[in-house]
Amino acid sequence: LWRESLHIVNKNIASTQDLDKAIHFGPGLRWALMGNFLSYHLAGGKKGMKHTLEQFGPTLKIPWTKLKAPNLTKKLSNKIIRETKKQSKGVSINKLTNIRDNFIVDLLKLKNKYKF
Repeated sequence: LWRESLHIVNKNIASTQDLDKAIHFGPGLRWALMGNFLSYHLAGGKKGMKHTLEQFGPTLKIPWTKLKAPNLTKKLSNKIIRETKKQSKGVSINKLTNIRDNFIVDLLKLKNKYKF
């Protein structure tokens, strides 16, 4: 994800904030409850993981990406720094850490509610 995100930012396809939203409003929501294996098990429908592996297993022989890491040029570094600074809206690292930690505690409590 990191490498692909660097390419996307470098090519001006999306901002750091766009990419973070794509993860935490997309697979991040599912991954907070269940990881890749159970997510793929559900994706297989009534046959579960068996169907997923039968359908997508053969593609494992094909490289899923040929992306090499982009050169971390001064320009790309500055762009990432500038965008993440803007994204943090001037909130200190300590405050962001506290927000993250409180969120994780609340999320764990919610996850516990569902006993999964």
